[in-house]
Amino acid sequence: MLELRDAVGRSGWGEASPLPGYAAETAGHAAAALLNWLADAGAGRTIDSEFSSWPADFGDIQLEHSPAARAAVVSAVLDLAGHRGGVAIRDLLWDGSPVESASSGRPASGIPANGSVPLNTLIPLTDANAAVQSAVTAERRGIRTIKAKLGSGQRFDIDLEILRAVRDAVGPSIAIRLDANGSWSLPEARRNLDRLAELEPEYVEEPVPGSAMLELGGGAVPLAADESLHDPDVAARLLDSDAVSVIVLKPSPLGGLDRCMELAVRAAAGGKRSVVTHSFEGPVGHGAACELGLAIAAATAGLSGEQASVGLDRHAGLEAWRDVSVPQLRDSRLVPAAVSGHGIDPTPLLERSGADGSI
Repeated sequence: MLELRDAVGRSGWGEASPLPGYAAETAGHAAAALLNWLADAGAGRTIDSEFSSWPADFGDIQLEHSPAARAAVVSAVLDLAGHRGGVAIRDLLWDGSPVESASSGRPASGIPANGSVPLNTLIPLTDANAAVQSAVTAERRGIRTIKAKLGSGQRFDIDLEILRAVRDAVGPSIAIRLDANGSWSLPEARRNLDRLAELEPEYVEEPVPGSAMLELGGGAVPLAADESLHDPDVAARLLDSDAVSVIVLKPSPLGGLDRCMELAVRAAAGGKRSVVTHSFEGPVGHGAACELGLAIAAATAGLSGEQASVGLDRHAGLEAWRDVSVPQLRDSRLVPAAVSGHGIDPTPLLERSGADGSI
């Protein structure tokens, strides 16, 4: 946890939470990067002298070797800016200027102040009964989009059978998103995507890793990019190509809310949709991602028909902090709650950990 404090004692909070097994860095690596950044910035200086304009020029925040640390700094700066101005982070990320799609030739309409964004939820594919029960429970909550992780080889055959049972149970009106986490080879991906077409998935995320995504476009089902966006060169090529129709944005591995917002605007201009999701962060990181989801929804509303669901439903990791409210989450939707900054009070986290508030 990172706290930035201004001259009158207002605080902004950020969280660095690289996901073990899916990030090139560890929590210790991110913590060291934050300590080095604070030392370089001058730990005794106030935020007023460190950043002269609000929101800050985030280009000055490098930390390229630790995306999670950079995400924490950007979140903390925006949270403090929100407290100083009495506004939510979503209003700092998007100033209301229209985003125009090259494919539609029209600007985004924006969502009304009381608008909300639907959530998708993750279901397990451990067995057919568990998957069907999870999907039916989500539908009863009002969730209209579900997501599942796919395996490779023989595991894919099992997953496909389970998904057929899920599709039969929920019918055609529930959208299904699938994610292979880049685990397939190109030939395997082509075979699997053809077989998945019967399920009519909304998209399949990262069927192959990295630049191989560029070779799969125009297949049986729409594709989405996630981990391949971590490489700026590959991300730029994907945004300029027809290989994917959706980009999946996670602030921690992409280096911050600002970079995600920039990618979303570029994607919208090219006729692509953006879906904000999490990397199993704690409440501060999750609240910041919720504000990003609301900002992108407002900036791109009306460009691609129905508002895309965001992957920001409460995840299992947040159960460790049941006493910390994420005010943007309400039932099956993400709502623009009346908050300043990201709206997360870190006090219960600090009291439980015994931290002194600096990191």
